[in-house]
Amino acid sequence: MAGTKATGRRALLGNGYWLFLLATGVAMLLLNLLDAPTLSDDMLYRFKWSADEQAAPETIETLGDLLSSQGVHYLCVNGRLPVHLLAQACLVFVPPVVVQTANSVLFVLLVHLIVSLTAHSRHSLFVAVTACCLLLLVMQGVRTTLLWSLGAFNYLWVAVATLCLLVGLQRCAGGAAWRCGWGWLLLPLAFVAGWGHEALSLPLSVAFATLLLSGRTWRLGVAPLLLAYMAGCCLLLLSPALWGRAGDAVSMQGRLMSGAINLVFNVRVLWLLLAALLWLWWRRRAMLADHLRHFRPAYLALAVAVGIVVFCGSNLERVAFYTDFIALLLLLHLLDRQVSFGWQRRLLCAGIVLLAVAFFPIRQVRKDNYDRWLLAERQMEEPGRQLIAVTLPERNMGWLTDYLRNHYVNPSVDFGFYCSYMGFNATDINMRCAARLYGKERMVFMPDDVVRRAETDSLAYSDFELDAHGLLYVRRTSHPAAPAQVLFLLNDEDPSALSPLQRLVAYRDSVYELDNFNYDVVAIGGRHYVVLTKPTTNIYRRIREIKLIDN
Repeated sequence: MAGTKATGRRALLGNGYWLFLLATGVAMLLLNLLDAPTLSDDMLYRFKWSADEQAAPETIETLGDLLSSQGVHYLCVNGRLPVHLLAQACLVFVPPVVVQTANSVLFVLLVHLIVSLTAHSRHSLFVAVTACCLLLLVMQGVRTTLLWSLGAFNYLWVAVATLCLLVGLQRCAGGAAWRCGWGWLLLPLAFVAGWGHEALSLPLSVAFATLLLSGRTWRLGVAPLLLAYMAGCCLLLLSPALWGRAGDAVSMQGRLMSGAINLVFNVRVLWLLLAALLWLWWRRRAMLADHLRHFRPAYLALAVAVGIVVFCGSNLERVAFYTDFIALLLLLHLLDRQVSFGWQRRLLCAGIVLLAVAFFPIRQVRKDNYDRWLLAERQMEEPGRQLIAVTLPERNMGWLTDYLRNHYVNPSVDFGFYCSYMGFNATDINMRCAARLYGKERMVFMPDDVVRRAETDSLAYSDFELDAHGLLYVRRTSHPAAPAQVLFLLNDEDPSALSPLQRLVAYRDSVYELDNFNYDVVAIGGRHYVVLTKPTTNIYRRIREIKLIDN
Protein backbone atom coordinates (compact mmCIF):
# COMPACT_ATOMS: atom_id res chain seq x y z
CA MET A 1 0.00 0.00 0.00
CA ALA A 2 2.84 2.37 0.87
CA GLY A 3 4.45 1.62 -2.49
CA THR A 4 1.20 2.40 -4.31
CA LYS A 5 0.91 5.77 -2.51
CA ALA A 6 4.50 6.65 -3.36
CA THR A 7 3.96 5.75 -7.00
CA GLY A 8 0.79 7.86 -7.10
CA ARG A 9 2.58 10.80 -5.51
CA ARG A 10 5.39 10.60 -8.09
CA ALA A 11 2.83 10.43 -10.92
CA LEU A 12 1.04 13.48 -9.51
CA LEU A 13 4.30 15.41 -9.28
CA GLY A 14 5.22 14.35 -12.80
CA ASN A 15 1.88 15.51 -14.17
CA GLY A 16 2.20 18.71 -12.15
CA TYR A 17 5.59 19.35 -13.75
CA TRP A 18 4.21 19.28 -17.28
CA LEU A 19 1.14 21.30 -16.29
CA PHE A 20 3.45 23.90 -14.75
CA LEU A 21 5.52 24.11 -17.93
CA LEU A 22 2.33 24.53 -19.97
CA ALA A 23 1.09 27.30 -17.68
CA THR A 24 4.51 28.95 -17.83
CA GLY A 25 4.45 28.91 -21.63
CA VAL A 26 0.96 30.47 -21.75
CA ALA A 27 1.93 33.15 -19.21
CA MET A 28 5.12 34.03 -21.09
CA LEU A 29 3.18 34.24 -24.36
CA LEU A 30 0.69 36.67 -22.79
CA LEU A 31 3.61 38.81 -21.62
CA ASN A 32 5.54 38.59 -24.89
CA LEU A 33 2.53 39.52 -27.00
CA LEU A 34 2.60 42.88 -25.20
CA ASP A 35 6.16 43.51 -26.32
CA ALA A 36 6.44 46.94 -27.96
CA PRO A 37 9.38 47.93 -30.17
CA THR A 38 11.84 50.48 -28.87
CA LEU A 39 13.28 53.39 -30.81
CA SER A 40 16.73 51.91 -30.39
CA ASP A 41 17.98 48.59 -31.80
CA ASP A 42 14.51 47.49 -32.90
CA MET A 43 14.68 50.23 -35.54
CA LEU A 44 18.36 49.86 -36.44
CA TYR A 45 18.14 46.12 -37.06
CA ARG A 46 15.56 46.62 -39.80
CA PHE A 47 18.20 48.31 -41.96
CA LYS A 48 21.65 47.49 -43.27
CA TRP A 49 24.46 48.19 -40.87
CA SER A 50 26.84 50.84 -42.10
CA ALA A 51 30.26 51.86 -40.81
CA ASP A 52 29.15 55.46 -41.39
CA GLU A 53 26.29 56.40 -39.03
CA GLN A 54 25.64 59.54 -41.07
CA ALA A 55 24.79 57.52 -44.19
CA ALA A 56 21.14 57.25 -45.22
CA PRO A 57 19.52 54.05 -43.84
CA GLU A 58 19.13 51.32 -46.49
CA THR A 59 16.44 48.69 -46.19
CA ILE A 60 17.24 44.96 -46.27
CA GLU A 61 15.58 43.34 -49.26
CA THR A 62 17.51 40.11 -49.92
CA LEU A 63 19.64 37.49 -48.20
CA GLY A 64 22.69 39.15 -49.71
CA ASP A 65 21.74 42.43 -48.03
CA LEU A 66 21.42 40.57 -44.75
CA LEU A 67 24.82 38.90 -45.04
CA SER A 68 26.62 42.11 -46.02
CA SER A 69 24.88 43.93 -43.15
CA GLN A 70 26.12 41.37 -40.66
CA GLY A 71 29.62 41.55 -42.09
CA VAL A 72 29.70 45.23 -41.16
CA HIS A 73 28.09 44.40 -37.81
CA TYR A 74 30.87 41.89 -37.01
CA LEU A 75 33.56 44.44 -37.82
CA CYS A 76 31.95 47.54 -36.29
CA VAL A 77 29.50 46.51 -33.53
CA ASN A 78 30.32 43.14 -31.92
CA GLY A 79 31.31 39.59 -32.81
CA ARG A 80 28.03 37.74 -32.20
CA LEU A 81 27.48 37.08 -35.89
CA PRO A 82 25.20 33.96 -35.73
CA VAL A 83 23.02 35.54 -33.04
CA HIS A 84 22.57 38.87 -34.77
CA LEU A 85 22.23 37.27 -38.21
CA LEU A 86 19.26 35.33 -36.85
CA ALA A 87 17.94 38.36 -34.96
CA GLN A 88 18.11 40.68 -37.97
CA ALA A 89 16.55 38.04 -40.25
CA CYS A 90 13.64 37.56 -37.83
CA LEU A 91 13.06 41.28 -37.28
CA VAL A 92 13.05 41.96 -41.01
CA PHE A 93 11.34 38.91 -42.53
CA VAL A 94 9.28 37.31 -39.73
CA PRO A 95 6.06 38.73 -38.21
CA PRO A 96 6.55 39.86 -34.59
CA VAL A 97 3.93 37.42 -33.27
CA VAL A 98 6.02 34.49 -34.55
CA VAL A 99 9.12 35.76 -32.75
CA GLN A 100 7.12 36.39 -29.57
CA THR A 101 5.68 32.87 -29.70
CA ALA A 102 9.13 31.38 -30.31
CA ASN A 103 10.52 33.28 -27.32
CA SER A 104 7.76 31.88 -25.12
CA VAL A 105 8.41 28.31 -26.26
CA LEU A 106 12.15 28.75 -25.78
CA PHE A 107 11.64 30.00 -22.23
CA VAL A 108 9.75 26.78 -21.43
CA LEU A 109 12.56 24.79 -23.06
CA LEU A 110 15.09 26.77 -21.01
CA VAL A 111 13.36 25.76 -17.77
CA HIS A 112 13.08 22.12 -18.87
CA LEU A 113 16.77 21.98 -19.79
CA ILE A 114 17.74 23.54 -16.46
CA VAL A 115 15.73 20.81 -14.72
CA SER A 116 17.32 18.10 -16.89
CA LEU A 117 20.79 19.37 -16.02
CA THR A 118 20.40 20.01 -12.29
CA ALA A 119 17.56 17.98 -10.78
CA HIS A 120 16.72 14.46 -9.68
CA SER A 121 13.59 13.36 -11.53
CA ARG A 122 11.55 13.20 -8.29
CA HIS A 123 12.31 16.87 -7.59
CA SER A 124 11.72 18.22 -11.10
CA LEU A 125 8.66 20.34 -10.21
CA PHE A 126 10.45 21.98 -7.28
CA VAL A 127 13.48 22.82 -9.43
CA ALA A 128 11.29 24.11 -12.29
CA VAL A 129 9.32 26.45 -10.01
CA THR A 130 12.48 27.64 -8.24
CA ALA A 131 14.19 28.25 -11.59
CA CYS A 132 11.25 30.38 -12.78
CA CYS A 133 11.25 32.37 -9.54
CA LEU A 134 14.97 33.05 -9.83
CA LEU A 135 14.80 33.92 -13.54
CA LEU A 136 11.69 36.11 -13.40
CA LEU A 137 11.51 37.51 -9.88
CA VAL A 138 15.09 37.63 -8.60
CA MET A 139 17.48 38.14 -11.51
CA GLN A 140 17.99 41.64 -12.86
CA GLY A 141 17.63 42.50 -16.53
CA VAL A 142 14.49 40.41 -17.09
CA ARG A 143 13.06 43.06 -19.41
CA THR A 144 16.20 43.23 -21.59
CA THR A 145 17.13 39.54 -21.62
CA LEU A 146 13.87 37.60 -21.56
CA LEU A 147 11.05 40.06 -22.31
CA TRP A 148 12.58 42.00 -25.18
CA SER A 149 12.68 40.21 -28.53
CA LEU A 150 16.12 41.44 -29.56
CA GLY A 151 17.52 40.83 -26.09
CA ALA A 152 16.07 37.32 -26.08
CA PHE A 153 18.21 36.39 -29.11
CA ASN A 154 21.35 37.37 -27.20
CA TYR A 155 20.43 35.75 -23.90
CA LEU A 156 17.47 33.37 -24.00
CA TRP A 157 18.38 31.77 -27.33
CA VAL A 158 22.10 31.50 -26.50
CA ALA A 159 21.33 30.05 -23.07
CA VAL A 160 19.04 27.40 -24.59
CA ALA A 161 21.67 26.43 -27.18
CA THR A 162 24.33 26.16 -24.47
CA LEU A 163 22.13 24.06 -22.20
CA CYS A 164 21.30 21.74 -25.11
CA LEU A 165 25.04 21.25 -25.53
CA LEU A 166 25.64 20.65 -21.80
CA VAL A 167 22.85 18.08 -21.63
CA GLY A 168 24.27 16.49 -24.78
CA LEU A 169 27.73 16.33 -23.19
CA GLN A 170 26.29 14.27 -20.36
CA ARG A 171 24.75 11.80 -22.80
CA CYS A 172 27.80 11.62 -25.04
CA ALA A 173 30.09 10.54 -22.23
CA GLY A 174 31.46 7.07 -22.90
CA GLY A 175 31.43 7.27 -26.69
CA ALA A 176 28.19 5.38 -27.40
CA ALA A 177 26.53 8.50 -28.82
CA TRP A 178 29.32 8.85 -31.38
CA ARG A 179 28.87 5.27 -32.58
CA CYS A 180 25.15 5.80 -33.17
CA GLY A 181 25.79 9.14 -34.89
CA TRP A 182 23.92 11.36 -32.42
CA GLY A 183 27.10 12.94 -31.08
CA TRP A 184 28.08 14.21 -34.52
CA LEU A 185 24.89 16.24 -34.66
CA LEU A 186 26.08 18.16 -31.59
CA LEU A 187 29.26 19.40 -33.29
CA PRO A 188 27.60 22.25 -35.23
CA LEU A 189 25.51 23.10 -32.15
CA ALA A 190 28.68 23.31 -30.04
CA PHE A 191 30.33 25.59 -32.61
CA VAL A 192 27.34 27.94 -32.87
CA ALA A 193 26.80 27.99 -29.09
CA GLY A 194 30.45 28.93 -28.62
CA TRP A 195 29.96 31.75 -31.11
CA GLY A 196 27.11 33.06 -28.96
CA HIS A 197 27.75 35.68 -26.30
CA GLU A 198 31.18 36.50 -24.90
CA ALA A 199 29.87 36.79 -21.32
CA LEU A 200 29.02 33.06 -21.42
CA SER A 201 31.28 31.66 -24.13
CA LEU A 202 34.54 32.95 -22.65
CA PRO A 203 33.93 31.61 -19.10
CA LEU A 204 32.81 28.21 -20.41
CA SER A 205 35.74 28.04 -22.84
CA VAL A 206 38.17 28.61 -19.96
CA ALA A 207 36.45 25.82 -18.01
CA PHE A 208 36.48 23.52 -21.05
CA ALA A 209 40.19 24.20 -21.57
CA THR A 210 40.93 22.98 -18.03
CA LEU A 211 38.88 19.84 -18.70
CA LEU A 212 40.82 19.18 -21.90
CA LEU A 213 44.13 19.60 -20.08
CA SER A 214 43.00 17.08 -17.47
CA GLY A 215 42.79 14.42 -20.20
CA ARG A 216 39.55 12.95 -18.84
CA THR A 217 37.41 14.40 -21.63
CA TRP A 218 39.40 12.47 -24.24
CA ARG A 219 38.57 9.21 -22.49
CA LEU A 220 34.91 10.16 -22.28
CA GLY A 221 34.76 11.09 -25.95
CA VAL A 222 33.46 14.65 -25.49
CA ALA A 223 36.69 16.48 -26.38
CA PRO A 224 35.59 17.19 -30.01
CA LEU A 225 32.51 19.01 -28.73
CA LEU A 226 34.57 21.11 -26.32
CA LEU A 227 37.02 22.00 -29.09
CA ALA A 228 34.16 22.97 -31.41
CA TYR A 229 32.72 25.23 -28.71
CA MET A 230 36.09 26.87 -28.12
CA ALA A 231 36.56 27.39 -31.87
CA GLY A 232 33.25 29.26 -32.01
CA CYS A 233 34.35 31.35 -29.02
CA CYS A 234 37.61 32.22 -30.80
CA LEU A 235 35.70 33.59 -33.80
CA LEU A 236 33.53 35.61 -31.43
CA LEU A 237 36.60 37.09 -29.73
CA LEU A 238 38.36 37.81 -33.03
CA SER A 239 35.86 40.56 -33.80
CA PRO A 240 37.73 43.89 -33.72
CA ALA A 241 34.48 45.60 -32.75
CA LEU A 242 34.24 43.53 -29.56
CA TRP A 243 37.60 44.76 -28.32
CA GLY A 244 36.84 48.28 -29.48
CA ARG A 245 33.71 48.28 -27.32
CA ALA A 246 35.59 46.72 -24.42
CA GLY A 247 38.19 49.51 -24.57
CA ASP A 248 35.76 52.34 -25.20
CA ALA A 249 38.07 54.85 -23.47
CA VAL A 250 36.86 53.77 -20.02
CA SER A 251 39.38 54.36 -17.24
CA MET A 252 40.21 51.61 -14.76
CA GLN A 253 38.49 53.65 -12.05
CA GLY A 254 35.38 53.87 -14.22
CA ARG A 255 35.47 50.13 -14.88
CA LEU A 256 35.76 49.29 -11.21
CA MET A 257 32.96 51.72 -10.38
CA SER A 258 30.66 50.08 -12.93
CA GLY A 259 31.70 46.65 -11.70
CA ALA A 260 30.93 47.59 -8.11
CA ILE A 261 27.49 48.87 -9.14
CA ASN A 262 26.81 45.59 -10.94
CA LEU A 263 27.98 43.46 -8.02
CA VAL A 264 25.88 45.41 -5.51
CA PHE A 265 22.68 45.98 -7.49
CA ASN A 266 22.54 43.65 -10.49
CA VAL A 267 24.18 40.39 -9.39
CA ARG A 268 21.72 38.62 -7.12
CA VAL A 269 21.70 34.84 -7.57
CA LEU A 270 25.46 34.81 -7.02
CA TRP A 271 24.94 36.13 -3.49
CA LEU A 272 22.31 33.47 -2.84
CA LEU A 273 24.78 30.84 -4.02
CA LEU A 274 27.48 32.21 -1.73
CA ALA A 275 25.01 32.13 1.18
CA ALA A 276 24.23 28.47 0.40
CA LEU A 277 27.94 27.62 0.26
CA LEU A 278 28.49 29.41 3.57
CA TRP A 279 25.68 27.36 5.13
CA LEU A 280 27.30 24.15 3.85
CA TRP A 281 30.63 25.25 5.27
CA TRP A 282 28.97 25.78 8.62
CA ARG A 283 26.87 22.59 8.72
CA ARG A 284 28.22 20.06 6.18
CA ARG A 285 31.83 20.71 5.32
CA ALA A 286 32.45 17.27 3.84
CA MET A 287 29.56 17.78 1.41
CA LEU A 288 30.87 21.24 0.55
CA ALA A 289 34.33 19.83 -0.24
CA ASP A 290 32.78 17.13 -2.43
CA HIS A 291 30.56 19.69 -4.22
CA LEU A 292 33.44 22.07 -4.94
CA ARG A 293 35.64 19.22 -6.16
CA HIS A 294 32.95 17.88 -8.49
CA PHE A 295 32.04 21.32 -9.92
CA ARG A 296 35.51 22.86 -9.98
CA PRO A 297 35.31 23.77 -13.73
CA ALA A 298 31.89 25.37 -13.22
CA TYR A 299 33.19 27.54 -10.39
CA LEU A 300 36.16 28.51 -12.55
CA ALA A 301 33.68 29.62 -15.26
CA LEU A 302 31.75 31.56 -12.62
CA ALA A 303 34.93 33.32 -11.48
CA VAL A 304 35.73 34.36 -15.08
CA ALA A 305 32.14 35.61 -15.51
CA VAL A 306 32.45 37.71 -12.36
CA GLY A 307 35.71 39.14 -13.71
CA ILE A 308 33.93 40.19 -16.92
CA VAL A 309 31.27 41.99 -14.88
CA VAL A 310 33.88 43.79 -12.82
CA PHE A 311 36.16 44.92 -15.65
CA CYS A 312 33.92 45.29 -18.72
CA GLY A 313 33.21 48.96 -17.98
CA SER A 314 29.40 48.79 -18.26
CA ASN A 315 26.81 48.85 -15.48
CA LEU A 316 23.88 47.70 -17.61
CA GLU A 317 21.66 45.13 -15.91
CA ARG A 318 22.03 42.56 -18.68
CA VAL A 319 25.82 42.53 -18.26
CA ALA A 320 25.26 40.51 -15.09
CA PHE A 321 22.82 38.02 -16.65
CA TYR A 322 25.23 35.22 -17.51
CA THR A 323 27.08 35.51 -14.20
CA ASP A 324 23.81 34.95 -12.40
CA PHE A 325 22.82 32.26 -14.91
CA ILE A 326 25.90 30.14 -14.11
CA ALA A 327 25.30 30.75 -10.40
CA LEU A 328 21.66 29.72 -10.87
CA LEU A 329 22.63 26.30 -12.23
CA LEU A 330 24.97 25.66 -9.31
CA LEU A 331 22.46 26.93 -6.75
CA LEU A 332 19.65 24.74 -8.09
CA HIS A 333 21.92 21.69 -7.96
CA LEU A 334 22.61 22.46 -4.29
CA LEU A 335 18.97 23.12 -3.41
CA ASP A 336 17.86 19.93 -5.13
CA ARG A 337 20.22 17.80 -3.04
CA GLN A 338 20.53 19.66 0.26
CA VAL A 339 16.97 20.86 0.98
CA SER A 340 14.71 18.27 2.61
CA PHE A 341 11.62 17.05 0.77
CA GLY A 342 9.37 18.73 3.35
CA TRP A 343 11.01 22.11 2.85
CA GLN A 344 10.94 21.61 -0.90
CA ARG A 345 7.17 21.21 -0.77
CA ARG A 346 6.84 24.41 1.28
CA LEU A 347 9.10 26.36 -1.07
CA LEU A 348 7.29 24.87 -4.06
CA CYS A 349 3.90 26.14 -2.85
CA ALA A 350 5.36 29.56 -2.00
CA GLY A 351 7.01 29.81 -5.43
CA ILE A 352 3.81 28.97 -7.31
CA VAL A 353 1.86 31.54 -5.28
CA LEU A 354 4.51 34.21 -5.90
CA LEU A 355 4.54 33.58 -9.64
CA ALA A 356 0.74 33.57 -9.87
CA VAL A 357 0.36 36.78 -7.83
CA ALA A 358 3.15 38.56 -9.72
CA PHE A 359 1.80 37.73 -13.19
CA PHE A 360 -1.17 40.11 -13.18
CA PRO A 361 0.57 43.36 -12.16
CA ILE A 362 3.47 42.51 -14.49
CA ARG A 363 1.08 42.04 -17.38
CA GLN A 364 -0.70 45.30 -16.50
CA VAL A 365 2.44 47.46 -16.62
CA ARG A 366 3.42 45.83 -19.91
CA LYS A 367 -0.06 46.49 -21.32
CA ASP A 368 0.15 50.14 -20.26
CA ASN A 369 3.44 50.47 -22.14
CA TYR A 370 2.01 48.68 -25.18
CA ASP A 371 -1.00 51.01 -25.24
CA ARG A 372 1.29 54.06 -25.10
CA TRP A 373 3.22 52.67 -28.06
CA LEU A 374 0.00 52.23 -30.06
CA LEU A 375 -0.89 55.89 -29.41
CA ALA A 376 2.53 57.00 -30.67
CA GLU A 377 2.37 54.65 -33.65
CA ARG A 378 -0.97 56.07 -34.77
CA GLN A 379 0.68 59.51 -34.94
CA MET A 380 3.68 58.06 -36.77
CA GLU A 381 1.36 56.62 -39.40
CA GLU A 382 -0.26 60.03 -40.09
CA PRO A 383 1.06 61.35 -43.43
CA GLY A 384 3.20 64.45 -43.07
CA ARG A 385 3.31 64.42 -39.27
CA GLN A 386 6.84 64.87 -37.98
CA LEU A 387 6.36 65.80 -34.31
CA ILE A 388 5.18 62.82 -32.25
CA ALA A 389 3.78 63.62 -28.80
CA VAL A 390 4.42 60.63 -26.57
CA THR A 391 2.73 59.83 -23.28
CA LEU A 392 5.20 58.88 -20.57
CA PRO A 393 4.13 56.80 -17.56
CA GLU A 394 3.24 58.63 -14.39
CA ARG A 395 6.06 58.61 -11.87
CA ASN A 396 5.88 58.01 -8.13
CA MET A 397 2.82 55.80 -8.42
CA GLY A 398 4.12 53.65 -5.57
CA TRP A 399 7.30 51.66 -5.10
CA LEU A 400 5.73 48.46 -6.42
CA THR A 401 4.53 50.00 -9.69
CA ASP A 402 7.85 51.77 -10.20
CA TYR A 403 9.73 48.52 -9.53
CA LEU A 404 7.57 46.52 -11.95
CA ARG A 405 8.06 49.10 -14.71
CA ASN A 406 11.82 49.17 -14.20
CA HIS A 407 12.04 45.38 -14.04
CA TYR A 408 9.62 44.20 -16.75
CA VAL A 409 9.02 47.03 -19.23
CA ASN A 410 11.19 48.28 -22.08
CA PRO A 411 9.76 51.75 -22.74
CA SER A 412 9.32 52.34 -26.45
CA VAL A 413 10.18 56.01 -26.10
CA ASP A 414 12.39 57.23 -23.30
CA PHE A 415 14.23 60.42 -22.44
CA GLY A 416 17.01 61.04 -20.02
CA PHE A 417 20.73 61.34 -19.56
CA TYR A 418 21.44 57.61 -19.93
CA CYS A 419 19.12 57.05 -22.89
CA SER A 420 20.87 55.43 -25.88
CA TYR A 421 18.90 57.54 -28.35
CA MET A 422 17.57 61.08 -28.40
CA GLY A 423 13.95 61.23 -29.50
CA PHE A 424 14.11 65.01 -29.89
CA ASN A 425 17.07 64.80 -32.29
CA ALA A 426 15.94 64.08 -35.87
CA THR A 427 19.55 63.44 -36.96
CA ASP A 428 20.05 60.59 -34.46
CA ILE A 429 20.56 57.34 -36.40
CA ASN A 430 17.70 55.71 -34.50
CA MET A 431 15.31 58.57 -35.36
CA ARG A 432 16.36 58.49 -39.02
CA CYS A 433 15.66 54.76 -39.17
CA ALA A 434 12.28 55.23 -37.49
CA ALA A 435 11.37 58.00 -39.93
CA ARG A 436 12.39 55.85 -42.91
CA LEU A 437 10.42 52.90 -41.56
CA TYR A 438 7.24 55.02 -41.44
CA GLY A 439 7.86 56.72 -44.78
CA LYS A 440 8.88 60.16 -43.50
CA GLU A 441 11.86 62.41 -44.14
CA ARG A 442 12.30 63.21 -40.45
CA MET A 443 10.61 62.52 -37.15
CA VAL A 444 10.95 63.97 -33.65
CA PHE A 445 9.54 62.70 -30.34
CA MET A 446 8.68 64.90 -27.37
CA PRO A 447 6.71 64.39 -24.12
CA ASP A 448 3.05 65.24 -24.70
CA ASP A 449 2.89 67.69 -21.77
CA VAL A 450 5.63 69.81 -23.39
CA VAL A 451 3.92 69.70 -26.80
CA ARG A 452 0.51 70.67 -25.40
CA ARG A 453 1.86 73.58 -23.40
CA ALA A 454 4.08 74.91 -26.19
CA GLU A 455 1.25 74.73 -28.75
CA THR A 456 -1.32 76.48 -26.54
CA ASP A 457 0.80 79.04 -24.71
CA SER A 458 3.12 81.30 -26.71
CA LEU A 459 4.79 82.50 -23.50
CA ALA A 460 5.56 79.04 -22.18
CA TYR A 461 9.16 78.09 -21.45
CA SER A 462 10.45 81.66 -21.53
CA ASP A 463 13.16 80.32 -19.23
CA PHE A 464 14.51 76.82 -18.65
CA GLU A 465 11.91 74.51 -17.09
CA LEU A 466 11.79 70.78 -16.57
CA ASP A 467 9.06 68.74 -18.21
CA ALA A 468 6.40 67.12 -16.05
CA HIS A 469 8.55 64.00 -15.57
CA GLY A 470 11.74 65.84 -14.65
CA LEU A 471 13.75 64.45 -17.57
CA LEU A 472 14.24 67.36 -19.99
CA TYR A 473 14.98 71.08 -19.74
CA VAL A 474 13.02 73.15 -22.27
CA ARG A 475 13.39 76.85 -23.20
CA ARG A 476 12.08 78.91 -26.08
CA THR A 477 14.76 80.23 -28.41
CA SER A 478 14.93 82.51 -31.44
CA HIS A 479 17.65 80.39 -33.05
CA PRO A 480 16.47 77.46 -35.20
CA ALA A 481 19.93 75.88 -35.01
CA ALA A 482 21.26 74.04 -31.97
CA PRO A 483 23.76 75.97 -29.82
CA ALA A 484 27.44 75.21 -30.18
CA GLN A 485 27.80 74.56 -26.45
CA VAL A 486 25.60 74.02 -23.40
CA LEU A 487 27.32 74.81 -20.10
CA PHE A 488 26.05 74.22 -16.59
CA LEU A 489 27.58 76.78 -14.21
CA LEU A 490 27.66 75.14 -10.80
CA ASN A 491 27.53 76.30 -7.19
CA ASP A 492 30.43 75.46 -4.93
CA GLU A 493 30.13 72.27 -2.90
CA ASP A 494 31.82 71.20 0.31
CA PRO A 495 32.90 67.54 -0.13
CA SER A 496 33.08 67.01 3.63
CA ALA A 497 29.34 67.68 3.90
CA LEU A 498 28.49 64.86 1.47
CA SER A 499 27.70 61.26 2.26
CA PRO A 500 30.44 58.70 1.40
CA LEU A 501 28.54 57.61 -1.74
CA GLN A 502 27.97 61.21 -2.89
CA ARG A 503 31.62 61.98 -2.23
CA LEU A 504 32.66 59.04 -4.39
CA VAL A 505 30.76 60.31 -7.46
CA ALA A 506 31.05 64.05 -6.76
CA TYR A 507 31.90 66.31 -9.70
CA ARG A 508 34.97 68.38 -8.84
CA ASP A 509 34.79 71.22 -11.36
CA SER A 510 32.60 74.35 -11.30
CA VAL A 511 31.50 74.09 -14.96
CA TYR A 512 29.99 71.09 -16.72
CA GLU A 513 29.67 70.96 -20.51
CA LEU A 514 26.80 68.88 -21.85
CA ASP A 515 27.66 66.50 -24.67
CA ASN A 516 26.05 67.58 -27.96
CA PHE A 517 24.27 64.22 -28.09
CA ASN A 518 22.11 65.44 -25.21
CA TYR A 519 20.64 68.63 -26.66
CA ASP A 520 18.98 69.99 -29.79
CA VAL A 521 16.37 72.50 -31.02
CA VAL A 522 12.81 71.34 -31.72
CA ALA A 523 10.08 73.20 -33.64
CA ILE A 524 6.67 73.12 -31.90
CA GLY A 525 3.68 75.17 -33.05
CA GLY A 526 5.78 77.36 -35.33
CA ARG A 527 8.21 78.28 -32.52
CA HIS A 528 11.61 76.85 -31.62
CA TYR A 529 12.64 75.36 -28.30
CA VAL A 530 16.04 74.26 -27.13
CA VAL A 531 15.75 70.88 -25.40
CA LEU A 532 18.43 69.29 -23.26
CA THR A 533 18.57 66.33 -20.94
CA LYS A 534 18.69 66.82 -17.21
CA PRO A 535 22.20 65.82 -16.03
CA THR A 536 23.03 63.35 -13.31
CA THR A 537 22.25 64.21 -9.69
CA ASN A 538 25.83 65.14 -8.79
CA ILE A 539 25.57 67.92 -11.43
CA TYR A 540 21.87 68.74 -11.13
CA ARG A 541 21.95 69.55 -7.41
CA ARG A 542 24.61 72.20 -8.03
CA ILE A 543 23.20 74.04 -11.08
CA ARG A 544 23.39 77.81 -10.71
CA GLU A 545 22.88 78.79 -14.35
CA ILE A 546 22.47 77.15 -17.76
CA LYS A 547 24.43 78.99 -20.41
CA LEU A 548 23.99 78.55 -24.17
CA ILE A 549 26.82 79.48 -26.49
CA ASP A 550 25.74 79.96 -30.11
CA ASN A 551 27.84 79.48 -33.20
